[in-house]
Amino acid sequence: MPVDIRFISWPVAVQLGALVCTLLFLSIVGAVSFRLLRRTRGIAPSSETVTLILGIYGAIYGALLAFVIVIAWDDLNAAKARVDSEAASLTAVARDADFLPSDVRNRISNDIKEYLNYTVTTEWREMKLGKVPNTSNPHLEHILLTLKKYNPANEREVADYRRIRSDLTTTVSDRRARIGDSGEQLPPLLRYFIFGGAICVVLLACWYSVASIIEQAVLLTAVSVLLASSLLIILQLNHPFVGEISVSPDAFYRGTLSRYMGHE
Repeated sequence: MPVDIRFISWPVAVQLGALVCTLLFLSIVGAVSFRLLRRTRGIAPSSETVTLILGIYGAIYGALLAFVIVIAWDDLNAAKARVDSEAASLTAVARDADFLPSDVRNRISNDIKEYLNYTVTTEWREMKLGKVPNTSNPHLEHILLTLKKYNPANEREVADYRRIRSDLTTTVSDRRARIGDSGEQLPPLLRYFIFGGAICVVLLACWYSVASIIEQAVLLTAVSVLLASSLLIILQLNHPFVGEISVSPDAFYRGTLSRYMGHE
């Protein structure tokens, strides 16, 4: 399991505490190191210059953080919309099957039940671990095989047959999109820039000269908490199906599909 996925599987409070402690540790080391450097090298404090640089860098880094969070949030919403679409198209298949002969309908209903069980247990468990499920699903293939063997007897059955084939094609496409979303995440270069930028902001804050140690401690703590919270949001949104902020399989438990899941 990748390190970031193992990390976001912890409770949110633990994740936030770990990030805050890490940044505070860097802050303490940086602040002590810079104070010793000033004393040993005789470097005069330059708070005005540091303030200007920190303000410019912080504004650029904050804009980048907001940009990344918006992109990750849009990707999460898109993944949720695709899951809803998959559930809707599968619901249409189930409803269309009600108009087919009993033997065909029973086979399709059984495959829908098996498909849902496989999706919300096996596939979702894999996606929550950051794995991409197998691209094939035997239950959808069984439905397609059942339809291929079925010969409509009249025009109404032909219309029902065409409609259910179209809905099944949509289901297959939606499932493929969901699986693709399970492997989506921010590019490595962007992730490195985000976390590297956070470290740079902390070090710049450490260089800021404050006469009172208490004032500097408050400043560094505030910066660490703010950066840790932002990084936590990005980590949670980075994987659409992992963590506290993730897509759930609730759409498969609602409406017509609930009768296949043991819910009314």
